[in-house]
Amino acid sequence: MHHSKRITSHMMSIILTLHIYSPQYELLSDNEFISLSYEDRQKVTRPSSQYLFTMLAAIFMVVDVAWMFAVWSAASVGTPTQPKGRDKILRPLIIFKLFVINFFPVALVVYGIIKTYKTRANNYGCGNVPLLYDPDATPAFVLFSILLVTYALELLVFPTIATNKIVKFTRGHIASERYSTQKRGERLEMCLGGLMKCFSVLLNNPNLGGKELKNKGELKDFASNLMGFANNDTKLDIVLSDMYIGAKMLARVQAERRLLAIQRLQQTSNQKKTEREDKDNIVEAPTGDAVEGATKKDYRRTLKKDGKRRSVLTLQTSERGKEYVVVEKDVLSSDNKNDVDVLKEVAHYSIYAEYVYWHFRLVAIEHFALGKEETRFLPSSDTTWDLIREKFSLTSIGLDESLLVYASFHSGLVYLTPMSLAASTPYAVIVDEVKETVVIAIRGTISMEDWVIDLQYVPSPLDKVGDICGFDGKGRLCHKGVLTRAKWLYNDLKKYRILKQLYAEDSPYKEHNLVVVGHSLGGGCAQVLSLLLRPSFPGLKCYAYEPPGCIFDDEFCSKSKEWITSIVRGDDVVPRLTQPNLESLRDEFFDVTAQIKVPKIKAFYDVKTPCPDSQLVSRNANMLCKKAQVDRDTSFSEKLRVFRNERADKNRESTKLYIAGKIIHLVDTTGDETKYVPYWASRYEFNQVVLSNKMLSDHSVPPLVQILKNLKLDETHEVLVQDQVIVNDEEEEEEVRVFICFSNPHGKISFIVLIFCFAAWITNIWANQGCKFVSRTTTITFPNGTVSPGYGLSAGMWAYNLRECIDPNSCDFDNPNDLQESEFCQPYPLGLIEVDANTKAGRAFASLATFIGFIGLGLVLFSTSMKLRKQACVALFVVLFISCLFGGLQFLFLQGIMCGRIELVDGDMADATCTLSENGYAAVAAVVLWFVALVGSGVMLYTY
Repeated sequence: MHHSKRITSHMMSIILTLHIYSPQYELLSDNEFISLSYEDRQKVTRPSSQYLFTMLAAIFMVVDVAWMFAVWSAASVGTPTQPKGRDKILRPLIIFKLFVINFFPVALVVYGIIKTYKTRANNYGCGNVPLLYDPDATPAFVLFSILLVTYALELLVFPTIATNKIVKFTRGHIASERYSTQKRGERLEMCLGGLMKCFSVLLNNPNLGGKELKNKGELKDFASNLMGFANNDTKLDIVLSDMYIGAKMLARVQAERRLLAIQRLQQTSNQKKTEREDKDNIVEAPTGDAVEGATKKDYRRTLKKDGKRRSVLTLQTSERGKEYVVVEKDVLSSDNKNDVDVLKEVAHYSIYAEYVYWHFRLVAIEHFALGKEETRFLPSSDTTWDLIREKFSLTSIGLDESLLVYASFHSGLVYLTPMSLAASTPYAVIVDEVKETVVIAIRGTISMEDWVIDLQYVPSPLDKVGDICGFDGKGRLCHKGVLTRAKWLYNDLKKYRILKQLYAEDSPYKEHNLVVVGHSLGGGCAQVLSLLLRPSFPGLKCYAYEPPGCIFDDEFCSKSKEWITSIVRGDDVVPRLTQPNLESLRDEFFDVTAQIKVPKIKAFYDVKTPCPDSQLVSRNANMLCKKAQVDRDTSFSEKLRVFRNERADKNRESTKLYIAGKIIHLVDTTGDETKYVPYWASRYEFNQVVLSNKMLSDHSVPPLVQILKNLKLDETHEVLVQDQVIVNDEEEEEEVRVFICFSNPHGKISFIVLIFCFAAWITNIWANQGCKFVSRTTTITFPNGTVSPGYGLSAGMWAYNLRECIDPNSCDFDNPNDLQESEFCQPYPLGLIEVDANTKAGRAFASLATFIGFIGLGLVLFSTSMKLRKQACVALFVVLFISCLFGGLQFLFLQGIMCGRIELVDGDMADATCTLSENGYAAVAAVVLWFVALVGSGVMLYTY
């Protein structure tokens, strides 16, 4: 798109200068005006350099476009990680761009500034005479100013290079301490915090927070991890285009891996199916959205019944997360009472995890007299339990038997010391009289402060917290940010004596069980808070919906199965976002990028094209070589080896965190989110970030609540898997139509047609706008029969050429022999000549040829970047044919009144004979150019 904008800028500059800075249409008088005196000429003439801008702009366009095509051709050499001599081609091209091509924007900017200054001099040449309008306010001048700015932007490369050189010198000789890893981390932290603050200010949404973010070390750990993840001390030659291509290819590699694993899974399932004796126990099993998009043939996987427990053969990533293995997992079954009870509890309490986002605050404001600026709902100390039951019921939002006892709606950061903070988070305490439980519901991520907590995912020790709360936390680790929030929640409950009052001897709820729930970040906070509260409430339960994937260390996750149940849906990315998973994703990204064996342009084009499951294996094989075939002697491979050695030393020092508790994984069995099957998953399954189109949508809480409510155990599930590759040529051709600048999907012919179309269009404009379309020889016949030679003015479609004296010192304006053509044009005076039908037709066809030709030019320009449909190629051929035809029909002007007999004033008659002049020859050239472009479009259509 950047190159398209540059071409558009070039075209606009040429068109504007043809109209603005040419001497045409200098209307000197509303009356008949034929000759131009010397004094008049001094008033209207402009320097001959007026054509210089147009000439430079045209040359700049041609050279710059040719340079862009050369760069794209050079980029076709080698692969993203194996240049194969590409640098030897690109380096001279870049030098040529810097020191040769950039001469043109320098000249154009300087000329534009000087021209503007001279034009404005002496009140635009009018002296003390008031102006009828402000020339600077005209659209043409505004567009011209924009063009000068775009040319100036081209020159920013020079200060950028100079700045880079200065920074490198400073980094290496003067301020080495400033560029140490620690200092760079601090600057990165400040930049991240500043971006978050700016983001919150720009959105201007109070719910997004950001006001309490002071940038005092909150993002220190994340900045450090980000530096290690993305750069560290070794710089890899990876640019944005490489990142895009590598990420898209990695997603396709993951999809292929999963598809092949499903086929292996099917074979295993079929073997078990033949071995089973009880044919009635066959139901269809889930695969998640691993086979999303498959449409050709369906298979059934075997669910094996074993007493009251049923199991499913499913896919699980290996320990390194780089391959799939077939494992047998326990499916929640209606035959198992514990499964039924757990699923009912999970579905019931999910509504609290959803409503804590907005509903409870709205209810408190609308029904419980909470002020809009207040952030805490707390009944007064003299409010009885009966009054709470009467006044604070949540019936208005559908929770008929639930009471809101307490709520905090403040989300922020409380700085205890300059480097220590507590993080407040919205939560609510509800009494559920149906289940006879007290529910603590914690909100997930919404505000900037929440994001700060999310990003503090480094492990933090639980020793001191365990000593205070009464559990053994020695040697145990937890998500640092979540622990910070959980401690604030614990202290807030204690400060306002919420649980103490609910479980007091005189409380009607003293026998109620305690349940802690939350979604996303709220789910992680619920898990850690339940750990802090469990010594005081041994029977509590925690239900975490789609929590972060790095809460407790491995041993604590096993212990937490006693009271924590986590729910994960499909490919949700949040439970998989851990530092080791991101490191693994990055390493696999580098591996896939190194495996690309085709030029970057071809790779870019391929990844932009949708890839159905039926083509995954073949297209990936065409794009990637095998790992054993990757050249290990390249500069990229050497830097990658050093990079991984550095990261390996860092990774040995870190401890991996996991999802806490028992885990229910909901898998979409149809790909359309209509049927899900729940099974008991292992925390080790979520050791890979799955790049899919559902990785973000699967994290939404409202659909999760509905899925859990409508979930039916033992429901028959049908899984779609393709057993053969069926390629529909028409569909495949439809899919490859993606827009990639100068990819030339039609071959070089489209670029050739573009050149001729552009030349024809510019030539057509010049022919129509000039005043020398025809050169006229005239004779004047007076009423008395006397004949005299006329001025023989050259004429154009819309204007005629003015005459001026050959010798200003001795000139007779009435003698045509003393006059010659000037460089100025005069529009035809209104009412002087009655325009006939042929002249009107010539003007109309000339204008239509220009307008329709512009449409054809746009289609051809589009065809250099995206393959046109056959109907569009036909339309292009028709458009160019009409432009060529109308270009020829504009010569009806030769049959018009300007080339015939004109009745002048006083009964004089002027007879004119016309021959083509410079603008007429330009019109002929334009027709020829349109015809050549028409033939080229015919070739495009013929070879489609």
